[in-house]
Amino acid sequence: MNIREANLNDISSIAKVTVDTWKTAYRGIIDDTYLDNLCYEEREKGWRLFPFHNSFVYVFEEESQIVGFAAAGPERTSNPVYQGELYAIYVYSSHQNKGIGSALFRSVMKKFEESGVYSIMLWVLSDSPYRRFYELHRGQTVDSTMLEMDGFKSEITSYGWLDIRGAL
Repeated sequence: MNIREANLNDISSIAKVTVDTWKTAYRGIIDDTYLDNLCYEEREKGWRLFPFHNSFVYVFEEESQIVGFAAAGPERTSNPVYQGELYAIYVYSSHQNKGIGSALFRSVMKKFEESGVYSIMLWVLSDSPYRRFYELHRGQTVDSTMLEMDGFKSEITSYGWLDIRGAL
């Protein structure tokens, strides 16, 4: 098991994990046409704009291949209760239920704690079966709203941890 902080050389692999996991995890939740049109190159461009200067990404490698990642940083909605935000956590479906997601989650929480950030939140598609993952890690439902993205709408739900030390 090798978890490490990502660097710019990992962007192509992170983009691939993003696209491939979206196509499997969100099929039937997000518009199929949108998912079918996702491409590695566009996601790679997006990841090149990621604010690594004040945020961070951890990758999980298996046999020198990135099979999952987690991205986090400052909370982005100006919520006064939460300091940090887990932006994304994705693991290839072939590598799920092996503790990789939990290991990435713990790495993010540890980094936040070391930085003096103790309250975090995240947003997840309300129809996602992966919400259970956050509940297992003691996340509490905070809010929900509608997300409009490329011509379709989907409800999203936020989970929060007022003190992440309870999630470790």
